[in-house]
Amino acid sequence: MSQLHTLGHHPWLVALGGRRGLVDGAVPPIVFVAANAVCGLVGAPHVLYLAVGAAAATALVVLARRVRCGESVKGALRGLAGLAVAVAFAARTGQARDFFLPGIYVDAAYGVAFAASAAVGRPAVGYLYGILFRVGGSWRRHRRLRRVLVAATYGWSLVFGVRTAVQAVLYRADQPELLALAKVALGWPLTAVAIAATLAAVRWSERDCEHDG
Repeated sequence: MSQLHTLGHHPWLVALGGRRGLVDGAVPPIVFVAANAVCGLVGAPHVLYLAVGAAAATALVVLARRVRCGESVKGALRGLAGLAVAVAFAARTGQARDFFLPGIYVDAAYGVAFAASAAVGRPAVGYLYGILFRVGGSWRRHRRLRRVLVAATYGWSLVFGVRTAVQAVLYRADQPELLALAKVALGWPLTAVAIAATLAAVRWSERDCEHDG
């Protein structure tokens, strides 16, 4: 089995764009909600479109900063693509809360997919572990590790389910400001906790893998 990395540098966090990528992804939604609220308070015309413009400008600044610093732009480009979809939803209905609807759908889909993969004995976390740590399907030969990865997959399904449920309640209540806060609070902080818990469980199971048939 491969040696696991520290939380700050392990492949799972890198695959999500690293700490900076997770933070960068949270900034445009916050700017969108803040601009929407401020423009609404001052009675500016076309409030939603001004908020969209502010969020898009922020995302472009993030992208430009990464290019200038010679950093990978993959995460920023994914963020722009996600922002474009969110903007399309909000523009279609003219409601700020719909900016967050695609993210709710995505979290719900991930939650169902992860739970289903664990239920049929093909845990998604196991396959991600094999790819990111370059161990292929060797984890399948170790009963303890396999059970841990199934449990971890259910755990990640719960994470996605919590995100979906909380944001769905706030969406129905038409609270875009709280939606933005929930997106941040249930985003990279919860992801970091879930990664740390997964790694701790895998480390524990790997100790006895050599004795596991």
